[in-house]
Amino acid sequence: MRSWIRKNKHAVAAFLLNFCCAFLSLAVFIVLGGGIFSLSNDYNAQEWSFNMFASQAIKNGEIFWNWNIDLGSDFITTFSFYNLGSPFFWIMLLFPVKSIPYLMGWVYMLKYAVAGLTSYLFLARFSENKRISVCCSLLYAFCGFQCCNLVFYHFHDVVALFPLLLLGLEIMMREKRKGVFALAVFANAFLNYFFFVGEVIFVIVYFVVRFLCEEWKNVKRVPQCMWEGILGTGMAGALFVPSCMGVLNNTRFSEKISGLGLVLFDWKDYLRNVKALILPAENMAKAATLSEFNWYSVSAYLPLVGVVLVVAYLIRSKGTWLKRMIVACFAMMFIPAFNNAFVLFTSEPYRRWYYMMVLMLVLASQEVLEHRKEYPIVQGGIYSLGLIEGICLILCSMDKENIGNVIYRPVIFGIMVAVAIGGVIVTCVVTTRLYKHMLPVLTVSIMCVAVFTTGLTVYTYRQNDEHGSSQDTYHDVAGTGENLERDVLPYRYKFWENYYNRGLASYLPTRNSFSSTVSSSIFELYDMLGEHRHTIGVNGPNGTDELLGVGYYVANYEDKDLEEVISYHNGFQQIWVYDMKSLPIGFAYDSYMTQTEFLELPQEARACGMLHGLVVRDEDEQKVEGVLRHAVAQDERISVDKKEEYVEERGKEMISEFESDTLGFRAGITLDDEKFVFFSVPYDAQWKAEVNGKSTEILNINGLMAVKAERGENEIVFSYTALYLKIGVLVSAISTLFLVAWCIIIRKITRGREKVSNEM
Repeated sequence: MRSWIRKNKHAVAAFLLNFCCAFLSLAVFIVLGGGIFSLSNDYNAQEWSFNMFASQAIKNGEIFWNWNIDLGSDFITTFSFYNLGSPFFWIMLLFPVKSIPYLMGWVYMLKYAVAGLTSYLFLARFSENKRISVCCSLLYAFCGFQCCNLVFYHFHDVVALFPLLLLGLEIMMREKRKGVFALAVFANAFLNYFFFVGEVIFVIVYFVVRFLCEEWKNVKRVPQCMWEGILGTGMAGALFVPSCMGVLNNTRFSEKISGLGLVLFDWKDYLRNVKALILPAENMAKAATLSEFNWYSVSAYLPLVGVVLVVAYLIRSKGTWLKRMIVACFAMMFIPAFNNAFVLFTSEPYRRWYYMMVLMLVLASQEVLEHRKEYPIVQGGIYSLGLIEGICLILCSMDKENIGNVIYRPVIFGIMVAVAIGGVIVTCVVTTRLYKHMLPVLTVSIMCVAVFTTGLTVYTYRQNDEHGSSQDTYHDVAGTGENLERDVLPYRYKFWENYYNRGLASYLPTRNSFSSTVSSSIFELYDMLGEHRHTIGVNGPNGTDELLGVGYYVANYEDKDLEEVISYHNGFQQIWVYDMKSLPIGFAYDSYMTQTEFLELPQEARACGMLHGLVVRDEDEQKVEGVLRHAVAQDERISVDKKEEYVEERGKEMISEFESDTLGFRAGITLDDEKFVFFSVPYDAQWKAEVNGKSTEILNINGLMAVKAERGENEIVFSYTALYLKIGVLVSAISTLFLVAWCIIIRKITRGREKVSNEM
C-alpha cells in the first residue's frame, strides 16, 4: 500500500487537497445545520427527496413502474438523470434512507475530491511538473460552474467524471491502448444521459482540433474512436436506452431554438458570458447583476487566476491545438446555435457545458505556469483588469430609466469585483516575483479563494431558504409524511404546495411533484387541460383533483369546511389531513367527446369535461362510437357548476378492487353495460392490458388510459413490460461481450506480432 501511494503520490495529493478544500468550504455549514448540509431552492426541494426516494424504491424492489412518482412513472426514466448511474449515490445506498440528508454534505466533499483527481490525471499528461497539475486540479474542481451549481447536487457527479472521457481518448490515440476510451464513455453515458449528449459534441470538437488538425493521418483512427464510443454507449444501455426513450416526448425537449435566436443572444447574455469568465460565480436564485435570478449555470471562473493565465497563453501561443480549442469554445460560448447544440437545440439557453470549456482553460493555465517565463503574465493581468473595469463601467453606467437596474445586489457584486481584482494582482505578483516558493504560495492562495467563494455562495443560498435552518427544512420536507398512511391506492395524496417534494421524500402516492423527468404523458395531460407543466406539478382547473383520484388533502392550515382525518406536528409546523374521497383512479364512462371538441371548451371547464365524457383522440372515435354515446352532440353545455353532478355520475360505476405493484395493477369493476373504464394512470407504450383474460387495446386519453370492458363483472389487468429496460440490458450485455472479445483478439494479435518480431 505504501509503495502504491509513493508511486501515485501526486494523484493522492490531488484527491486529498481537493477534499481538504471542500471540507473547509462546507463543514462549518454542516455543523450549523445540526449535521445536515442544506442550501435552498432545488437542493432542498429536490435533491434530498430524490435521493431518499430512489434509495427507498431500490430497497423495496419497485424499480419498474413506481406509483409514488407523481401520478406514476417509470422509475428508471425518472431518476437516471438525477442519481441512478452515479457511483456517489450507490455509496449512500449502503446506509439507511433517513441518514441520506446527513450524508449528502460529506458525499459532496467526495465529489470535489474525485473531480480534482480525474482532472489531475488528465492535466498530468500534458505536464512534466506534476505538482503544477495538482495545483491546477483545484482550478477545475472549484471553478465557478461548480460554485453556482451547488443547488444542483447531481451536476457535480458529471463534472467529477468528465475528465476521464478526454483522458480515455488521449490514451487511445497516444498509447494505442484498446478499451480504455470505451470504459470512459460507458462511465459518462451511464452516469447521465443528458449531459453525455453534450459531452459527445465536445469530444468530437476536441478530436477534430486536437488530432485531425495536427495530423491528418489520424483520420484513420476515426473508425476506432467510433467503435469504442458505440461500445461504451452500448454498455450503458441499461440506463441509456430507457432514459432516451422516456424523454423523447418531454415538452422541455420539444421546444426548439429558431429564427434570430440561432445567431443572436440578448445583449445581457453577452455581458453574462464575459462576466462568467472574469468574476466569481453567484447565487443563481438571487443574482447580483443583469437579472434578479438566472438558472442557466453561466459561470466559468477559475478561482484566483480568472483568465489571467489564459489570456497570456492566447497572446503568446501560435497555431497550437489548445489555442484553437479555446477559440472554438469561445465561439460556442457566444453563438446561440453552437451553445444550444449541447442541449439538443432546445429553446432554453443553458450553459451547462461550461465545465468542459473550463478544463481547457485550466490546461492553458497549467501550460503558462509550467513555462511562465515564456508567457506575458503581467500583460494577461492588465487585459483581465481591463475586462473587469469594462464590465463595471457598463453595468454602473446603464440608463436605469430606460433599461432598468442591472445591479440588484451591490454588496455581493462589490465582493465579486474585489475578489476578481485581488486575484489578478496576486496571480501576477506570485507568478512573476516568486520563484522558489511560487507553487506553494499560489496553491494556498487558490485554496483560500476557492473556500471563500464556495462558502459565500453556500451562505447566500442558505439565506434564500424560507425555513431558515437545515433542521426546519428537513422536518418540513421529510417529516410531513411520517404520520400518513402509506397504503392508500387507489386514492392519492395532494400536498398544499408543489414546490417541496414532501410526498417523494416520504415515499407516498401523490398527484403533485417537483420533477421535470416524470412520465411524458403527465406533461401531455396538463397541456390538454390548458395549464403547462414545466418542472412543478400544477393544480389544474376545477375538477382535476377528482379526475386524478385525490383522496386526501395534506395542508399546513386548518379548514373547518373540510372533513379532518388527522392532525399532527411534523417537527416544524402543524399539519392537517382532510378526507377528499370522491373518485378513485378508475371509473367508467357511457359517453365520449373527441379531442378537437374537448379543446374547444374553455380552459376552466376542461377538467369537468374529462369528468363528463371520455376524451378520445379524433382517430380513435370509431373505436368508441358503437359503445359510448356522443356527449357533445347530445348534452347541453359542459359547466364547472355541474362538477358534483359529473362526479356523482362517474361514482356510480367505479373500481371496487385494486391491487398494484411495480409490474402493473389489477382492478375489478361491475358494469351495467359494455363501457370504457378510465384510469388516471399515465399512458405508456410499455403497458399491456387484459380484460377478463383477453388482451385489449389501451386508448390514450389526454395522456391517461382507458380500456373497453364488458357488461357485468370485469377483472382488468395492466402489465408493465419494461420493454425499453429489457432492450437496454440486452444492449449492455452484448456491448460488454463485444468489448471483451475485441480486446482479447487485439491482444492476441499484438502478442503474435511481437513474438514474430522477436524471433526475427
